[in-house]
Formats: sequence, structure tokens, C-alpha cells
Amino acid sequence: MKALRHPPSKELWKFCMDRLRELRGPDTRERDLANILGFEHSRAVRWKEGQMYVDRAASQDIKAAVVKHLTTSRDFTLKVAEQMPDADYGFKLTPPQMSFGEQMAHLASDQANLLAPFATGRPAASKPVSMSKKDVVAFVRQSFDQSIAVVSKLTPAQIEKSYSGFGPPMTGLEILMFLLDHTTHHRASAEMYLRAKGITPAEYQF
Repeated sequence: MKALRHPPSKELWKFCMDRLRELRGPDTRERDLANILGFEHSRAVRWKEGQMYVDRAASQDIKAAVVKHLTTSRDFTLKVAEQMPDADYGFKLTPPQMSFGEQMAHLASDQANLLAPFATGRPAASKPVSMSKKDVVAFVRQSFDQSIAVVSKLTPAQIEKSYSGFGPPMTGLEILMFLLDHTTHHRASAEMYLRAKGITPAEYQF
């Protein structure tokens, strides 16, 4: 399933709902349309006119799940980071790409930016002391720990609220999904660097 990053207009959503109810009957719900379109759905999520909302009663469970997966992601990412020798932290698959060390630093530094809507002000620019393996690994660990601390303190209202700053508005839940997905994307890229060096990446964890 994918999150609703680019919500349709109310008119288009209503048109689709009207056609779907003609086919399935008047009891068809907006959640049914969201499921057909491949958008995120669960018992914790409800839909209204193409917008995703989080049930407050379930938001604490959502927060606990995100903290759990962030913790697993931290441990798995650190394993991947530790596998590359220090001498190869500057290795690139192709010249335009980020180096292995830059991939690790980027996925870590962007966590604060993605979680910024939950804070009172913009986060200060953050980066490793150097691009050595030791400093990048320490930075990755620190960034994850800070993200876990932020998420663990989120309120139901923050998870349900809609935020701007990433293009189309996103709910707090969508931002948390973005955070996890962004980390997965860049960690997977880094694993390709390991394979190019003849190193088998650590076994996948979820």
C-alpha cells in the first residue's frame, strides 16, 4: 500500500465515489475507494473526500508501531553501515551518485528535517564530524536515537494534524511513513554498494 501523497480534488473524489456506488451499491465506503486506488488503509485510518485521517483512539498504537520499526531500522542500518570498510566509505557506483558514506549521512540527517513539523522551530543543520566510518556511524546512531525520542512523545493530535512544507499537505501519519520509507530507500541503495564490493548485506530485518 502507498500513502496518499497527492490527494485528488474533491470533485474527482466525489465522481469516483458516485461511480463506485453505482457498481457496488449505496453502502460502499470511501475506505473502499482508497483501497482500490492502492492508498494506505487500516482500522486506524478513515477517509473523507480524498483526505486521510487517523482515529485518535488508535494513534497511540500507531506511535508504538513506528517507534518499534524505527528502532529495528536503526539497528539494521547500523549493521549495513558497519559492513563497509572505512577505506571504501567514499566509494560510488557511478560518479553522479552519493558515496556510501554520503548515503548513510543523508538518510540520517534528513530524519530531523522530516520530523521538523512536529517541532517548534526548524532543526539546525546537522552532519557528521567527518566522512570517516567512525564518525558517520556515530552520526547515524545519534540521528536515529533523536528521531525515536521525538516520535515517542507525539500526541494523537500531532499524528492526525495536516502539515505543509513537503508539497501537498500531509498528515502526521503520512510524515511518519515518509520517514520510514526514505530511510529504507537510501539504505537499500547503500546495500548495492556493498554488493559491488563483494560484500553480502546483512540479513533483512523488519
